[in-house]
Amino acid sequence: MSGKKRIRAERVARLFKLVASETRAAVILLLAKHKKLSVQEVAESLSMTHSAVSHQLSVLLRSNIVSVDRVGRQALYRLAKNPHAQALARFLLSV
Repeated sequence: MSGKKRIRAERVARLFKLVASETRAAVILLLAKHKKLSVQEVAESLSMTHSAVSHQLSVLLRSNIVSVDRVGRQALYRLAKNPHAQALARFLLSV
């Protein structure tokens, strides 16, 4: 496999690894439908603890799948505007 093909394959594998977690897939779907949500809103929607949701959001944030907007003390999470995040959301919505 050539260098470019290997890099692309690694990128694809990383994206699919992110959504291999049912929780992260649910968070992505929720953000795709609701645009911006706080940790508390995500936690309530998914019947999860604040801590568990914060952890999953931090994984998605580090992977550039979500981004965060701060409004005062509140953090609002949204799907990142990059092509990978958008494609991943479209894929999950289509399944």
